[in-house]
Amino acid sequence: MRKFSDHGFVLLVLSLAAIPFCFCINSTASCVERDREALTKFQQSFQDTPDGFSSWKGKDCCKWKGVSCDDQSAGHVVKLDLRAKRLRTEVHFQATEVSLSCLLELKYLKYLDLSGNNLGDGPIPKFFGSMKQLTYLNLSSTQFSGTVPHHIGNLTSLQILDLSNQPLLIVDDLLWLSRLSSLHHLDMSDLYFEETLNLMQVLSMLPSLLWLRLSNCGLDETQFPGGGTNATFLHNLQSLDLANNGLLGPIPDALRNMTSLRRLDLSFNILQSSIPAWLGNLENLVHLNLSHNVFNSIEGGLLSILRNVCHLKSLDLSLNQFQGEILGTRGTLSGCTEYDLDTLRLVNSGASGRLPDWLGKLRNLKYLDFQMNSFSGPIPFSLGNLSTLRELYLSHNQLNGTVPESLGQLSNLTVLDLSSNNIDGIVSEVHFANLSKLEILNFALNHLTIRVKSNWEPPFQLKHVRMESCKFGTQFPQWLLTQKTITLDLSNASISGTIPKSLHGLHLTYLDLSYNEITGSLPQKFSDGMPRLDSLFLGSNHIKGSVPTSLCNIETLGALDLSKNRLSGEIPGCLKNLQNLYAVDLSSNNLSGVIPSSVGYLRHLVWLNLNNNSLHGELPSALRNCSYLKHLDLGNNRLSGHIPAWIGDSFEFLIILRLRSNTFNGSIPSQLCQLSPLQVLDLAHNDLTGIIPHCFDYLNGMQLVQYSTNQPESDQQGYDIDAEPNNKNIWQVLKGREYESARISSLGVSMDLSSNNLVGFIPDELTSLSGLLGLNLSHNHLEGSIPQKIGELKSLESFDISNNQLSGTIPMSMWSLAMATLSHLNLSYNNLSGPLPKVYEIPTSTSNVDHDSEEAGEDGYELLWSCLVVMLGFAMGFWGVIGPLMLNKSWRHAYFRYVDEAKDWIFVAVAVKMRSWRRWEEAM
Repeated sequence: MRKFSDHGFVLLVLSLAAIPFCFCINSTASCVERDREALTKFQQSFQDTPDGFSSWKGKDCCKWKGVSCDDQSAGHVVKLDLRAKRLRTEVHFQATEVSLSCLLELKYLKYLDLSGNNLGDGPIPKFFGSMKQLTYLNLSSTQFSGTVPHHIGNLTSLQILDLSNQPLLIVDDLLWLSRLSSLHHLDMSDLYFEETLNLMQVLSMLPSLLWLRLSNCGLDETQFPGGGTNATFLHNLQSLDLANNGLLGPIPDALRNMTSLRRLDLSFNILQSSIPAWLGNLENLVHLNLSHNVFNSIEGGLLSILRNVCHLKSLDLSLNQFQGEILGTRGTLSGCTEYDLDTLRLVNSGASGRLPDWLGKLRNLKYLDFQMNSFSGPIPFSLGNLSTLRELYLSHNQLNGTVPESLGQLSNLTVLDLSSNNIDGIVSEVHFANLSKLEILNFALNHLTIRVKSNWEPPFQLKHVRMESCKFGTQFPQWLLTQKTITLDLSNASISGTIPKSLHGLHLTYLDLSYNEITGSLPQKFSDGMPRLDSLFLGSNHIKGSVPTSLCNIETLGALDLSKNRLSGEIPGCLKNLQNLYAVDLSSNNLSGVIPSSVGYLRHLVWLNLNNNSLHGELPSALRNCSYLKHLDLGNNRLSGHIPAWIGDSFEFLIILRLRSNTFNGSIPSQLCQLSPLQVLDLAHNDLTGIIPHCFDYLNGMQLVQYSTNQPESDQQGYDIDAEPNNKNIWQVLKGREYESARISSLGVSMDLSSNNLVGFIPDELTSLSGLLGLNLSHNHLEGSIPQKIGELKSLESFDISNNQLSGTIPMSMWSLAMATLSHLNLSYNNLSGPLPKVYEIPTSTSNVDHDSEEAGEDGYELLWSCLVVMLGFAMGFWGVIGPLMLNKSWRHAYFRYVDEAKDWIFVAVAVKMRSWRRWEEAM
């Protein structure tokens, strides 16, 4: 996607400024000796002369690179262009004030460009203020620091001044700028402006100013522009860039005076309220960027601005906070005979409503981007009139209806993205009839059916195809086999049959055929024709056979997902050849054998999921070399031996460790406490013995409420340690059931040590894991009492300590949890004793004013429940139980033992129900 064009007018101004010097390049004048000596001193003062000065040889300095002379000045140097890009060297030279002062001897120098070079970390030399003949001075990106010297104000002939991209430069006052009366181009972006309150006053004294760029200077609404200002320069200004500042409030009304304005950039500020309709009166406007603000509406709708701005070429309103319909669907474009607009961006701005038909009248439109909004209704048929359109992005909206056949007439279209909408219907070859330049096609996550003739030959050659959740019938679409695609996503596309052999001719870098009905085995020469494949996702199919060793020949492979198939045999040891591999998911297959030690060669591995296979043996010690692992799931296999202590020593980034349902024995190594980021620890259903380590309070990841993986972090080698494979699955026992989750960020922080042979007490240290959502210690041999501080697990939703040998009373804080967060609680099959607390005696944070009413409400609920329980018990007991019990003694004893064991469960149920009713009452 093309970026917002904001340099066209700059190039025009710079070109006009350079016109007086163009004839100097072909000058027949010889270099003045004094100037040549000055340039020689300038060159020799540098310790490391870059290649850019290699042409500075011979007596005629007018022929040196970057040097221009003038016949009218008898061979004197008038232009010195030493910008880094012109020198074409990566070694930027450093200079001192002494070396730069040689330039003072160039008495006729009018044009000086040193941009992009490293001229040291010191201040701008004051002697620049003595070069009064300069009309052009460019010191941008030269690494100067300190305060901008006021002596620059002596350059009264200066027309263009560029000091930009130097964040260590400080502007403390601007009075010196007012003396540059001939200035028409000023760029001071990225400089730090102190509270320069005289900014508008100074700019008003520059009547010739045409181009002003002050982006990223920390300006606020008190500095520019003042309300009601009638500064002369506003009428003449043709380009204004105030992006990335702290401007607050509405667009200042003073800007409506800029009738000559061609370019306006106010992006990345805090501008709010409505975008004013008077912007439509700036008839000379060519580029307008108001993105990354907090505007909530447009006065009169977008149509009111576009109607009369005939020459506007680019408009960006992305990343605002619009509410409702802002486009203006009821009117029409009629103010201009032709509209020049070629770029219209409205991305992630909260806009809604229907797409208007008048969009089809923007006949010069090349880039239309309305991604990530709430637009609804059908795609306008009129978009087929945009014959110059190159890129169309309508993804992540709520569009419905069908894909209009008129889109097939967009012969210049290269990108068509309609993904993540509610579009349905049939797409046929008519929709692609004239799309000969199409390169990117994205129909993913809609309800489309792709139905083309079997012998159809597409008019395009695609590079990227995403058709996830589209329906193709049963067979792999043959027309795609004619493409030179490099990324292909046909997941969940109802494709059946085997993988076509000709698929290898597509030279793929990304292939996703997961969640289909593909059968057969993987070709043994799978790597043929795919030497650059980076990601391969074939999970959730019916593929059988072994994992082909030919995969080991794809050296570029980074992500491999073959999960939920019917693969058998052993894991190939040759996977060690895939040094770029960062994600492997072979879970839910029939793989057997041991985990090969060659997995230790995968030094970049982040994700390893071998869950639900038939692997046996001990964990290979070589696995410890995969030090970047974040997800390790080896559950539901037949692995044995001790849980290695080196897991805690080796995996400092580990977030998920899942070893459940194996035959591991021995104790839980205390070294696991070193896994500080750990959020999911599942060791359930093994043969572990010993005590629960007392150092689990070191698991900082379990003390966080949630963990975000939205911001990827990379190691020093440059790969993404947050990278995750597609369709990855994690099984987790919470609330007594197994749940499948697709992302780490959606998992609950949990610890499951159930169904082992653990002994000893429940460590008090577990109560510091305040981020835990699930804690399961059931089916062990734990003894002692429930920790008194159990209530400190404020996030706990599921707590199971059943089937142990715990004794003592239930802590009062447990009932605080029951009333707050718990939705699954199992304390059964222990030796707990003591009275159950009354629900209404649980301390609350209710204010004194409402205490009586709330207490009365709680008493009322308890009374109601008590009555219901008593009535139900009487009916069932008298007619169904009491009668027979009077006749049978053994039944009588058994019954009362059952009642004694069940009373705890009944009261817990009542407490949970009371919590639900209280939440309902608060909501009302």
